[in-house]
Amino acid sequence: MKQLGKHLHESGCDGAAEKWLLIAVQSGDAEAMDVLWRVHRDRAVNATRHGTAHDATAAVWCRRAAEAGWVAAIRSVSSWAEPDEREFCLRKAVETVGPYAGTSLADLLDEEGRTAEAEQWYRGSCRESGLIGRHARNDLAHLLMRQGRLEEASGYWTTDVEAGSSVAAGLPAGVLERPGRPEEAGLWRRRVDVLRVRERARELPER
Repeated sequence: MKQLGKHLHESGCDGAAEKWLLIAVQSGDAEAMDVLWRVHRDRAVNATRHGTAHDATAAVWCRRAAEAGWVAAIRSVSSWAEPDEREFCLRKAVETVGPYAGTSLADLLDEEGRTAEAEQWYRGSCRESGLIGRHARNDLAHLLMRQGRLEEASGYWTTDVEAGSSVAAGLPAGVLERPGRPEEAGLWRRRVDVLRVRERARELPER
């Protein structure tokens, strides 16, 4: 029933899709709830009348799918909901989605001034590989800088600088200039120049 509902929705037959999806969600199927929210979202976008009603119904189904642990719905709710609901969804996502949710939760907590808790989440995400870890280290470094913990902050930037990132080296340079520490900022600027030369050399084609 869910698969039929999905197929009908993708074929533009939302009326028939809704019928089958409503039956599917009676068994608690989270994906069927997620498709229902997309059915009503599309109706809200396309409707000349009753668009607001469809928007409200879409939000209800999106919330239900998120509470049931459906990843796409958790991401959707966390992007438009009020802070309390965003926090609920992101905490749910930490359990079900994966490492990206930890940095998003830390960002929200930081925005609300709950810096001690945000710091804990950033530190946990710093151990992740790739972009998630780099973003977490950068955000944590900025948080520490705002608190005057400059040495700790520079340590997180140094991790990525030592990996050869000129972009990472440019971040502390810009931050240190603001509190009037030009000598330290200059050291980081020089590191940026050196790393850029190395990066360009790696990009040159071999002859």
